[in-house]
Amino acid sequence: MFRSLGKSKIAFVLAILFGISLFFFKGGSRYSNLFNSDTVVATVSGTPISTSKFNRTMQMNINKFNQMLGKPITGDEIRSFQIHSLSLEALINDAVFENEYDSIKLIIDESVIAQKTKERIPQLYDKNNKLNETYLNTFLKQQQLKIEDIVQIINFETRDEFVNNALFYFLWTYIGLFNINYPQYFSSKIDNYNNHSRKISYIEFLLEEVNIENDIQKYALNMKEELEKYYENNINQYMSKENRNVEYIIFNKKKYADNFVPTNFEIKEYFNANKELYYQKEKRSFTQFNFKKLEEAKNFKSKIQNFINPSDILKIAEENNIRFSEFENLIADEMLEEISKPLFELNQNQQSKIIETSIAKHIIILQSIEPERQLKFDEVKENIKNTITAIELNNYFTDIKNQASEKILNGKSLSEIANDFNLTISLINNITQDYDQYDQSEEIIISSLIPAAFGSNKDFVSDVIDINNDYAYIFNVKKITPSTPLDITSIQEILLNDWKKSKKIETINSDVKINKDNNNFFSQLLSTYQLQPKELIINNNFNELPRSFIVEVLEGEKGQNIQYIDNNLVHIAKIIDITIPDEKNDNISISMADDLRGSFGGELYKNKNMSTNDSLINAIIQQY
Repeated sequence: MFRSLGKSKIAFVLAILFGISLFFFKGGSRYSNLFNSDTVVATVSGTPISTSKFNRTMQMNINKFNQMLGKPITGDEIRSFQIHSLSLEALINDAVFENEYDSIKLIIDESVIAQKTKERIPQLYDKNNKLNETYLNTFLKQQQLKIEDIVQIINFETRDEFVNNALFYFLWTYIGLFNINYPQYFSSKIDNYNNHSRKISYIEFLLEEVNIENDIQKYALNMKEELEKYYENNINQYMSKENRNVEYIIFNKKKYADNFVPTNFEIKEYFNANKELYYQKEKRSFTQFNFKKLEEAKNFKSKIQNFINPSDILKIAEENNIRFSEFENLIADEMLEEISKPLFELNQNQQSKIIETSIAKHIIILQSIEPERQLKFDEVKENIKNTITAIELNNYFTDIKNQASEKILNGKSLSEIANDFNLTISLINNITQDYDQYDQSEEIIISSLIPAAFGSNKDFVSDVIDINNDYAYIFNVKKITPSTPLDITSIQEILLNDWKKSKKIETINSDVKINKDNNNFFSQLLSTYQLQPKELIINNNFNELPRSFIVEVLEGEKGQNIQYIDNNLVHIAKIIDITIPDEKNDNISISMADDLRGSFGGELYKNKNMSTNDSLINAIIQQY
């Protein structure tokens, strides 16, 4: 049912317009298994899609439509736009990939997950770059998530990124991991992409060097009429920029911080009640040697078994180009159990046996041990102070934003909301979509406000929009001045220069077209522009010329002349020879980054068992 809807014309258009990603278009929506629930709307080979997750995705997409259309959409519109189908389709796409990653046991090291979490959600970490459990609990409460949900999200994203890199950078050894039957042409496309090259004769010259004196003399007497005609034919190039007057209010969390600083008594009380949170687990520092093959690990093990001094062992590793990593002060929970279990059985400077994981083969040498201990009050006093402040402040800031959202739903104006929260309304006049015109001091609001304002309608109070963890805003478009044609009398010089440029381009295009099969073409250009062509070998990795030009060259025919104008620089190439491994696939586009994941996902989909709870889905839809 929903698979067919997802591929319908309206679903495709809406997915593109509103950024709802489907893998047979541009890739999955990134999040998987945000929530676990006994009630599921669909399953993909045993991977559930929960009701709560479906509802959350539905609401996110409804909000996108609301913002884009400039008004809250009705239940009938929700059903007409097939938002339920688009939402479920995106979730199924993610489930397809997640199920495959689980089936092939694509495991990401916990240290990588931890690092990715730090990059994605830096607000969970204190000034010492350590995970703050109180920050974490507050974040989870705000997002209505559990800790395992965060781990699942980051794990899925990391695995997805790994596979995308494998696909797009053609590390094809990983593809064999997946239990799918690929179309025959798939391997041919990969091979062609990797090994495809073209030999060209190439020249470049400035556009200004092209002679159009004949054209200038031809139109000299009627230049005014010619420019008017050019202006009318290219009117879209001579339009004023649409501009808007936008009013907004900013919620600044830091403004309320002084109201939530705890007393020394409260800090001490919190410490006594939560001592288990301030207990430092045993930490270990170690060196980990990594090997692709078991035989390599055995050979290195035999070389170091009689050495005790770690520096001697590192020297041997460097001499033999052995890869190793050094880790400092890690607890057991920060690493794979396959690593942590043997590591925590070692004594200082002791070597482990060869450890085999899904990633590689390893040998570990324990460097030092920091015993577990109860942290003292003075060590954590400042941390607790910040923790209590952050919890109270975050909760208060969330409440304020929720209150503001309710006022918006109740139809209050921006000025009324500003009065309710004692906030000042700011006004930006004549705002355009050109980011460069604004002062960098305004960047925190401008970079978010511009796309939001130009995606809204006049006199529509937006929802509360988060800029980051500390700032949020509400805006209203007060005035829209549409784009209009510029007065032709004010742009005469611009028109003349543009007309001349167009004539120069016409001349070049004509020459290239006429001389498509002319072997003496470059000799003629040499005579005209006093240039010497050079021979180049072009492949997909060639980056010394404009990318669009390279793509045209790689898709052209032998003997064809390719012309490309980059600003005022003219690039011309004649294709001399073509090297393609599989000649039968000569016409297959080499610009395949977008369709590779689509092909990959489509093949994965064929092997999955899908089921949807249509009655439950219909019941959910009727609630809107």
